[in-house]
Amino acid sequence: MENKLLADYEQQFGVTSAEITSKISRLGHIAGSDRNDYIKEIERNLDEVHDLLEQMDLSVKESDVSVRAKLHNRVASYRAELHRLAKEFARAKCTVNIDLDTTEDDNHFAESEDVTSEQKQRLLYTSERLNQSGIQLDNTYRISVETEEIGSQILTDLNRQRETMHNSFNRLRDANADLGRSTRMINAIIVRSRQHKIILFGVMAAFCFLLVFAFYHSFL
Repeated sequence: MENKLLADYEQQFGVTSAEITSKISRLGHIAGSDRNDYIKEIERNLDEVHDLLEQMDLSVKESDVSVRAKLHNRVASYRAELHRLAKEFARAKCTVNIDLDTTEDDNHFAESEDVTSEQKQRLLYTSERLNQSGIQLDNTYRISVETEEIGSQILTDLNRQRETMHNSFNRLRDANADLGRSTRMINAIIVRSRQHKIILFGVMAAFCFLLVFAFYHSFL
């Protein structure tokens, strides 16, 4: 059965991610005095989603092995969605900063243009670094999921082999017990056969003695 707690985390993820998407779309319409607080609020929401993903990972590890791989793939898709939201948020902040810089006083136009260009390059560089880091994290997570799946499969195979060896040992023990009983029966048959031979030899000896005795008296 799938993890019930994971389903609750998924519901929270859906609500929070939808809220983040809505706030990002409204970011350009927020007044400058409230924009910093609004940005911090989005960052807190992103942190909440990140914490939810951590809880999902723990919940998946406690799930049944039969559904763990499927749940890992679902969590990986949620992680990719968080990465997409973070990139969208970074682009939105970059656009907001550029829009703010273009409204500066004409007397400082040249200086503002230089600052805007520098900020834009820095933000684009940061966004690219975040993108590369996200790709590396996704690859690392994918490798860890594949490694865990392989480990789970190995454990399953080892358990199956252990059960097979245990069954073989039980069959060998039963065969050994049957062999022991057969050996005892054979030994008993051999003993009885020897006893019968001794009795037969005794009868034959007595018969020969009586025969000799009869011949001896017949010639007297």
